[in-house]
Amino acid sequence: MTSIPLVAAPEKSRSAPVSWRKRKELLQDVWKLALPVILTNLLQSLVDTIDVFMVGRLGPIAIAAVGMSSAIRMLVLVMLLSVAAGAMTMIAQAKGARDPERMSFVTRQAVSSGVLISLALTVLGLLLARPLLALVNSGGEPEAVELGVSYLRILFLGTPFLVLNIVFNRLMQGAGDTVTPLILTGALNVLNVLLNFVLMFGMGPIPALGVAGAALGTVIARGIGVAIVFFLFYAGKHEVKILPGSYRPNWQMFNDIFTIGVPSGVQGLFRNGSRLLVLGIITSTEVGTYGAAALAIGFQVETLVFMPGLALNVAATSLVGQALGSWQTDEARLRGNTAIALGLMVMTVLALPIIVFAPAIIRLFDPSSHPVLLATGTTYFRINTVVLPLSALAMVANGALRGAGDSVPGLISTMVTRALIAASLAWVLAFPVGMGSLGVWIALAVGVVLEAIYMVWRWRGDTWLKVALGKTVLYRTHLRHLPDAMRQRYLSEVRGPLMAQPGTRELVDAGGVVYAQADAEIRLAFEGGGWVTKHDSLFPSSDFCLPPLHHICPVAAAGKRPLSMLSGCQESKPN
Repeated sequence: MTSIPLVAAPEKSRSAPVSWRKRKELLQDVWKLALPVILTNLLQSLVDTIDVFMVGRLGPIAIAAVGMSSAIRMLVLVMLLSVAAGAMTMIAQAKGARDPERMSFVTRQAVSSGVLISLALTVLGLLLARPLLALVNSGGEPEAVELGVSYLRILFLGTPFLVLNIVFNRLMQGAGDTVTPLILTGALNVLNVLLNFVLMFGMGPIPALGVAGAALGTVIARGIGVAIVFFLFYAGKHEVKILPGSYRPNWQMFNDIFTIGVPSGVQGLFRNGSRLLVLGIITSTEVGTYGAAALAIGFQVETLVFMPGLALNVAATSLVGQALGSWQTDEARLRGNTAIALGLMVMTVLALPIIVFAPAIIRLFDPSSHPVLLATGTTYFRINTVVLPLSALAMVANGALRGAGDSVPGLISTMVTRALIAASLAWVLAFPVGMGSLGVWIALAVGVVLEAIYMVWRWRGDTWLKVALGKTVLYRTHLRHLPDAMRQRYLSEVRGPLMAQPGTRELVDAGGVVYAQADAEIRLAFEGGGWVTKHDSLFPSSDFCLPPLHHICPVAAAGKRPLSMLSGCQESKPN
């Protein structure tokens, strides 16, 4: 094989100007990924609403049973959703590295980890369904518990299907395809609604199963979805392909997936838990239950407004992960900045009408226009909606950091700013300071501001680059043994420039690393605190570690002949 011709590239810096054309292309790329995710989330919200509507035809007890069951199921699913979050980062980085074998490996391991944990939680859910429902329904109608048990047990039996649907969607989104999950979600949701209707109310020879039919319809639809995606992946009809290989658990990959995913899942627990704390505080103020109603309306409106932010979170994870897969760190930072800026703009546009029409929004949810609810709800919106754009900063920065595998900052920010500072400050301002409900609303806004400051500060640093590097096979096999200066030199002068060339793949084994294209390759070995080219005339690793390419061959850098790292370039070999 011949070596890969290289052309020396100019040094880049964070302050290097970026053309408007480049920024426009990035904005289009981000939005192209985010828009299908927004529609996918809307479709899922719509089918959930339709489910509740159909269950409502069975009576209020049935609605209560499904509502309690769904809350319990979501608590159990947190660990399983963590698999999806971690797998998305790993597949994005493998896609950026142009490594189909790695993508297949990540996919198989995501399936294995999802199935193993879902089976364990299925058993746990079946055992705890009745006790948990009885606890939640304390003092309520016993019939709600019985209906909920039948509903939950069917859903828990189908947990592997439910989880694999989410995992497959995240794998495709991480690989840069957000359209296929949208189409698949739309089709499955239509099927889900039809199956629920038939199984709940009966049709022909099919008996009416009531609430249990709603659960069974959901499981069947998701099972069909899993079969469809497996066909796409195995048939090679998608960017994500399952190549021949074992599904046997690889504990290092399991660790990588959960190191990224678990903090994201626990973050959701803390966010929901902090809301419960604030709910308890607001109901103890002068507005009482009307404060809880205002908070419920506010959260419901914010859920809709957050959809673009959550979609941009997904897009940032995919784009940053892919850039880091080929170790284009400047590109990763630019992509993350673009997604964050777009999130800020979109959320600002969405926040303005909420601030202006806050009273009308409250009246929409409460036609009676109770004066206390109207007043405290309007105050909530006009304080907390102002900081909604800052929520986008935190949300999208969290997605960008997750693309690097750095999901711990999101957990820390939620624990400290939302669960600790905001909730504590809400109590202090409401009671010792005597501000009542106004103090609670201000405390929530302060929590959002602090979270945004911390997440943007973390993103502007370089720690996430170290996290991303630490999860690579190259680092674990070779680079961790190099001195820091040599490691940074290798990344900036060898790995980055080589992987910037279209089609270049990085193949790592115990003997070294190969940067390969279809008909060319560069082989390197790591020796004596440096690296050498695997060639007849090796450069001394202690003195010559492939400095900037234009230093190797100044003649080639001037464009007078091709530059090759394997062809010798003896004129600049050190004495």
